[in-house]
Formats: sequence, C-alpha cells, structure tokens
Amino acid sequence: MESGASSLPEPAPPPADRDWSELPLDALVMVFTRLGPVEILMGSGLVCRSWLQAAKEPELWRSVDMAEHKVVEEKKGDVLCKMAKVAVDRSKGTMEVFLGKYFVTDELLKYIADRSASLKNLNLISCHEVSNKGFTELVTKSPLLEDLSLELCPKIGGRNVYEATGKACPQLKRFSLRRECFRFSLNYSRRVAETLGIAVMRELRSLTLISSNITNDELGAILDGCPRLETLCLRDCYKVIADGALRAKCARIKTLTLPDEYERQ
Repeated sequence: MESGASSLPEPAPPPADRDWSELPLDALVMVFTRLGPVEILMGSGLVCRSWLQAAKEPELWRSVDMAEHKVVEEKKGDVLCKMAKVAVDRSKGTMEVFLGKYFVTDELLKYIADRSASLKNLNLISCHEVSNKGFTELVTKSPLLEDLSLELCPKIGGRNVYEATGKACPQLKRFSLRRECFRFSLNYSRRVAETLGIAVMRELRSLTLISSNITNDELGAILDGCPRLETLCLRDCYKVIADGALRAKCARIKTLTLPDEYERQ
C-alpha cells in the first residue's frame, strides 16, 4: 500500500432527497414559466402548498393557451371553462393572450371581458357556441386588442360585427379569418359583403382571409380603408379575380398571396 493512501479524503455521502417544496418562490415561478396553463392547473399547481402559491403568481397567466393541449380534446366543455376562469382570476387583470378551441362560450367571453382589460391577442378556433353578441361584448371591452384570429367560428361574422370590432379596437394590427370551404359551408349564415366591415380596421398591417366570399370590389374598399396594410393573404377566396387592375391596386403590399397563386402550388 502506498504511504499516502491512508490520508485520502473519504468520499462524500450521497445527497439526501431534495425537498422541492422548499424551493424559493421566484425559482418555482421560473420553472412554471416553462409549463403551459393546462399543466399548471392540472398538475404542478396541485403538488403542495408552496407550489400552489407559485402557481397563483399573475405573471404566469399573461398568456393562456387552451387550444393546443390534448386535454382540450378529452375534457368536457364545462370543465375547460372552469379551468379558463381560474386562469383569468389568477392573472388579476394582466392577461394579454387567450387562445381557445371548441369549448369557449359567450358566458366565458363575458367573464374574460369583465376581468381582462389588457387583452391584446385573441384566437378562437372552432368555437361553435360563441355568437356575435358574446364576441362583440368582448371586443368592445378590449381596446388594446392588436391580434385577432377567428377560425371556423360559424356564429361570428357580418359587416356590422367587423365594423364594431374596428371601432372598438383602434390598435388592431393583425386579423385572420377562416371560413369553411364553400362546399362545406352549410353551418354558416349567408352574409353579403361582410368583409366591407374590415375596411374600418385602419391600423391593420396583416390580413388573412381563408375561404371568404370577398369580391374584388370589397377587397378594393379594404385596401383603401387600411393604408398601413403590408401583408395580405387570400386563400380559397374564389370570388377574387387576380386581374391586372387588382394587382395594380395591391402594388404597395409587401407580402401578397392571391388565390390563383395557391392553385399553382
């Protein structure tokens, strides 16, 4: 045996199991920021008292995405609405982004509208229970709204609704509207010249219309009414004829996609 062997330090004992409930509040909040609202509501926020305290910090609820998680496909609508209301309450008026799919109702939108004056981004997908009344009540209480997306929401629409949105939300910069393809559009009321209401959204920078029945004349009115428009995407808008006059009208648009360009892809 070498003479110095006996003087070697003893190996350190393995660390004891760490009590994660004793993490500082700011550290827990930092960890929770990497999770989505659904994960916090259904998992991490239920572990212990300290984790629940962290899960209630308003900064975690500025952005509430309840559209992409698989639980949206599995849970009943009333359960999801209750979860969304908890998220709204925890934000304490600071929520800026809300994304909802399927389960959103007029009653939930009213709940959000009454408690989320800071809302800037709203994305509704396949929300068949949301009506013009519920939607309009929300936007009239959301003057800071900048980004609006309505995808396959058959009960929302009409010239008056879009005009009301433009007037109530003067900072609206991005609007995306997706209808069902015409051949599958039995769920939609027939609305004549509804896209003329978009012309009131004077601060728009980006407009996407999918499967809209917009015409060349209506598009011209939008281009005249929205002088700051930079991006325009028209997909499956079969009433738009991309002739020379229309292309000249769109010359100032930086990023332009017309229906015939999709057909060639």
